[in-house]
Amino acid sequence: MSAPDAPRDYFADYEVYQDGEAIAWGQVTHRTPGDAVPASLVDMLRARAANAHGVDAGSIRLRCVNRL
Repeated sequence: MSAPDAPRDYFADYEVYQDGEAIAWGQVTHRTPGDAVPASLVDMLRARAANAHGVDAGSIRLRCVNRL
């Protein structure tokens, strides 16, 4: 039996868009289980950023995502 993958930490830089214009920006971090699906990571990062600004996740543009 193999050992489970270690958790991974990620950092993302993002912009918040409204009516086609960037109105805010920021950074967010997130820890995932080692076997996380990349699409779920992107969804979680966008949701956390949206929550921080009180906007819909569709308003968030991830500029970069880095594994720490």
